[in-house]
Amino acid sequence: MLMQALKGLLRSTDLVLLSMYVVTSIVIFSVDLDSRYLIYNKVILSVTLLLLIVITCIKYKGIKEGKVSPYLFGLFLSYYFSYINDQKREKEHKEAIEMLQEEINQQKNHRTHFENIPNDEFFGKWKGKNVILIQIESFQDFLINHKVDGQEVTPFLNRMARQNIHFDEVYSQYSIGHTVDAEFAALHSLYPLKNEIINFKHFDKRYRGLAHIFKENNYETAAFHGYKGDFYNRRIMMKTHGFDSFYAEEDFNSSERASNWMSDRSFFDQSINRIKNMREPFFSFMITLTSHFPFDLDRKYWGLNISKDQDDFMSGYYQSANYTDRALEYFYNQLVKEGLHENTVLVFYGDHEGVTLENLPTLFNILGLEQDNFLRGINQQRVAKIPFILASADEEQSINYTSSNTGSTLDISGTLLHLMGLPAISYEMGQSLFISSPNRIVPLTQYPLGSFVSEKIFCYASLTGNYSESSFFDRGKNRLILPTSGENKKHFEYSKQQIIKSEYLITGNELISHNEENKNYIDMFDINPKLEELIFAAEKDAIIIPVGKSFEEEYRKQTQYDFFILNNLQNYYCEQTKRNIKFFSMIDFDVRQQIIYFEDPQYIDELVNEGYCVTDSISESIEVFLDNLPDDVCIIITAKDDASNQIDELTYNKIQKYGLKKLKRETNYRFSYINLIYKNKGFDSIYELSSNSALELHIERNQFFNGLYLPFKVDAISRGALHGNYSEINVNGSSYSLNKRGLNIVIVNMQTSKVLQSVWADTYLNTTVKNGMFKAVKNDITDGGEGL
Repeated sequence: MLMQALKGLLRSTDLVLLSMYVVTSIVIFSVDLDSRYLIYNKVILSVTLLLLIVITCIKYKGIKEGKVSPYLFGLFLSYYFSYINDQKREKEHKEAIEMLQEEINQQKNHRTHFENIPNDEFFGKWKGKNVILIQIESFQDFLINHKVDGQEVTPFLNRMARQNIHFDEVYSQYSIGHTVDAEFAALHSLYPLKNEIINFKHFDKRYRGLAHIFKENNYETAAFHGYKGDFYNRRIMMKTHGFDSFYAEEDFNSSERASNWMSDRSFFDQSINRIKNMREPFFSFMITLTSHFPFDLDRKYWGLNISKDQDDFMSGYYQSANYTDRALEYFYNQLVKEGLHENTVLVFYGDHEGVTLENLPTLFNILGLEQDNFLRGINQQRVAKIPFILASADEEQSINYTSSNTGSTLDISGTLLHLMGLPAISYEMGQSLFISSPNRIVPLTQYPLGSFVSEKIFCYASLTGNYSESSFFDRGKNRLILPTSGENKKHFEYSKQQIIKSEYLITGNELISHNEENKNYIDMFDINPKLEELIFAAEKDAIIIPVGKSFEEEYRKQTQYDFFILNNLQNYYCEQTKRNIKFFSMIDFDVRQQIIYFEDPQYIDELVNEGYCVTDSISESIEVFLDNLPDDVCIIITAKDDASNQIDELTYNKIQKYGLKKLKRETNYRFSYINLIYKNKGFDSIYELSSNSALELHIERNQFFNGLYLPFKVDAISRGALHGNYSEINVNGSSYSLNKRGLNIVIVNMQTSKVLQSVWADTYLNTTVKNGMFKAVKNDITDGGEGL
């Protein structure tokens, strides 16, 4: 494959230049510098440089206008011409930003909530309703109403599209951030940055997007995702987006896996409990996961009977999409069951394409698209559509409407706010598809700058940024057309300008107007619950590593190893927590270090190599641990497997005063066990039960329970060794039990309802409390204690 690519790029000039290079090298390395052959060497080098100058002069006009293909004179000279083209694009980019600055400043200072209040039949149709916005992973629009071996791939979404509002000409918007880019585009109606991931470099900018507008209109807002909250810096970015709460994998029981991820079915099942506890009206943003590449869904979850004649990759994609469709239907039915459907609307959209580049020819065949090298980019655009469906959860209130107005992910917020009768995002670069023009041009940021789609044309811009080298496809005539001057050139330049404008607004922090700056925006910060526990356990001046090793490496990769981006994020952590937070790669081990706290055991070997002694961050007896807790906390305890083997008579006598009175080796071996203890100048057990069958305890928030007011919701489950071997402790819908053998213990602050610690004591073997986290101390300041 590499040789085929080189064959296509090599030109005759490459052979000439290569020959000159070889001869010159032989002369330099095989003869004495004093030799007369040195003169020939100088002549050859001079000719080479002269040839380059001549080529440049011949093609000067084309180079200046950026019309010369980098590969016109072969592979070697392509680097030279690519450099010239890059310089030209950078100059154009700066000029475009300078032209935009004055225009943007004028617009920014004269923004109002409604420029013109729409008066069409759809405006305000869903005013005051709850909203659930669902971003579906790797979901393309061709799946809607698509059949494989006679079976509908997405029967539920097909029904939603058929009976509700369906826009079938909507295109994805993303760049190197893929899913998080789609989130950003949908929530802020701005184009993702082409060369940066906004979540890392621009998390601290001032935004007023979809969630902010809902909040300003008295909505409670929450975001949900079934993957790690720190991935792509989401936990911080969701607060930047304007969400009151964010629930990630750490906040769920993610034991049910599908395609190596937390299953969508389990994700929706657990999320419904949190949603029904939200204050109405509410806005929930949900991001699915199971239909993620590589679409390797376990056979037990398959819902389609696909013949072996079908392509393997496409079969996997169909099965994954079908599973997510069934999970969405389950979620819909749960809304109905909980009675939430009567005043709730659902919005579904895909984040980006799922069929990978190498599998696109198969998809083109399935969809009957003509294939040609010149059509490759155009065809890629033709299948880049995503579903966009707006549905009433109450079928009796549904609106049946289908539109082929051309749009993109940027139009999701504007279209939704239109139905809600709420003001559009002031800096939006999309618009409501109910009132968009049929002649509209939609720039596409995932393709080379200048690419766009309209009702009539697909444009796939040249990598050089040159209009004359770009591909244009007439949708009406179904054929390629020449890039002649005229309307298409205007649209090409407009597309460039729009994406550059969006970049300027984001990177320059120019999104909020003077009027909007006066709004009472509250700086919010949310961190991983495990990091909160490390902060609680660590000494004031200790270093705390905020993420695991693999995540930090992912951060570095996603920020293109830019020290300043990671340093800015680190400073933000420090500023918000008032603690010494450091990424591992940014710790200076050459200076005397403080104690280091961390969760990920992958750091242990590296810290030992740096001369540290690593121990458990907590390793103390149950009595000492409980004595050291602050007052006014609730201690929730559940048992897994066996929790009594080490509770002999002596230990039993010691722990009774802490409220543990029904836990003893002789009588409770392998029993289930639940205990709720209130500590305030002493220990008072308000609920303690031990049983040889499974136990569950469920208490709603803001309830008096056995004389104690609990401001948080508690769900506790204990199953001894013979009854399921399981421990679960949920606080306000989030899972905190470590689910380890022995006693699982969660400490909750009664004033804030925040979980302070989640620990366990393997009382089958000993009575030592641990939290699964670590503490590293430099060997020269230890007393020679042994590490792990």
